[in-house]
Amino acid sequence: MKSNLIAKGYRGMKHRITAIVILLSMAVGFLAGCGEEIGSSGLAQGEWPVRITAVLPHTDQGYWTDVGDAISARAKELGADAKVVTPQLNYNVPQMVDMIRQAIAAQTDALIVQGIDDPDYRAALADAAAQGILVVLVDTDLPDDFEHLYVGTDNYDAGVQMGERLIEISGGRAVVAVMSGAPGYPNLDERVAGLRDAVAGYPGIEIRRVDYNEYDTLTALETYNRILSEDPDVDTLICVEGTGGQTVGLMLNPENCSLKNILVFDLAEESVAGAKNGLIDGIMAQQQKEMGSIAVEEILRHVEQGSYSAQKHYTPVVFYTQRQLEEGVADELI
Repeated sequence: MKSNLIAKGYRGMKHRITAIVILLSMAVGFLAGCGEEIGSSGLAQGEWPVRITAVLPHTDQGYWTDVGDAISARAKELGADAKVVTPQLNYNVPQMVDMIRQAIAAQTDALIVQGIDDPDYRAALADAAAQGILVVLVDTDLPDDFEHLYVGTDNYDAGVQMGERLIEISGGRAVVAVMSGAPGYPNLDERVAGLRDAVAGYPGIEIRRVDYNEYDTLTALETYNRILSEDPDVDTLICVEGTGGQTVGLMLNPENCSLKNILVFDLAEESVAGAKNGLIDGIMAQQQKEMGSIAVEEILRHVEQGSYSAQKHYTPVVFYTQRQLEEGVADELI
């Protein structure tokens, strides 16, 4: 009797072991099937939260702050984990390179950065892409020598539009100084190229010089004063990035400024104030909040579906005239 019970127990245990083995085999097969749906980010579809690191050039309480806030807000809405970091000094490229490499070492899933044409910076982004990290460039694109998505302004076209506005406002006659941020930024160079091409057929418009403010308000004011002292014939100033417009809007007024026309990029409280007091003739506004939101959305789309909806997303620019700004048309945007 005892031997029969032992035999029955053995057969029952054998059946249970067989069932467990079958279940384990099914589970392994299921997991293996899931493992086949891993995109270039190295993150399995549906694996959350996606970790996004945004390395932005500075916290300016304006343009780049808007980009960072939009990234954080949209990531939170969609269940992703976003971290926004900035260097201690504005546009400190070596420190930004270190931040990118730290994010790579921490195995972030995606990077959102401005495109900066610096060899070490580009090498860090290329390394990130080679390791399966999704790289999204906002505001400024770079050549396609590493896999990335671009979200931002078509900067050449924006420069053309600024040139067309200059022709309209100046009546086709102007001696122009351009104030830019710093050498080596493709977005700014493209705006200047578009501006030059737009006015090329107007002999009454001369673009006499391009000067750099190094993204610093004090330097921008010094640059403005140097332009007028070295080139008293200059009667028009075009600022192709936000620091110049903020500086003239804050520091100048129609009474102490001899220029006939001032056109600037990017809405800010200071530049809008300059338009409202009659100093600035118009502002070309970019959609920086939209850039941040779309960058996050496209990262999550790539993680879920294995691709972006497009390789480049051009966000629109809108030119606000002095009269529109005086009427408060853009007040809710700043």
